[in-house]
Amino acid sequence: MRAIVRLARLLERADAGLSLAQFRILELVSRGTERSTHIATRLATSKPAITVVVEGLVAAGLLTRRGEPGDRRVVRLALTTEGREALAQAEIAYGDRLRPLLAEISAPDALLGQLAEVDDAMDARWARHSPSAKDQAPKATAAKEAAAAKEPTDLQTPPSPEAEVPATR
Repeated sequence: MRAIVRLARLLERADAGLSLAQFRILELVSRGTERSTHIATRLATSKPAITVVVEGLVAAGLLTRRGEPGDRRVVRLALTTEGREALAQAEIAYGDRLRPLLAEISAPDALLGQLAEVDDAMDARWARHSPSAKDQAPKATAAKEAAAAKEPTDLQTPPSPEAEVPATR
């Protein structure tokens, strides 16, 4: 558990241009989750908390909202071109932040593959437990597919001194 929390802290310190909360929302929208209610369920948080982040993403021009014809209560989210670019840049920044740490472990490709499996298991679990999830289950990302096929050549970057996050007790 400690390692997962420390990894989150490592990513929070990345110069990604997005917070982790913004990244998670953009990433879910990019995989087909269009409604704030479904995003809130998927991220195990409240709809008001998602709405606050979505407001900022819309104001920044990274997301758009569109109504559902015939049902004014339904609002669908979509990435803008700028949102896709911001998401791609954040993925690169998070990858750059993790790469030095991955270079220090014995089987980085195995770890990335296992993390992709955990992500798939979480998607499957969410789909089984969420009545509205069948149409909202996120699609596999290019990043997941790339992680599975990734060659270890670019993981040989020497570790940087800032890659380590101090332990907290």
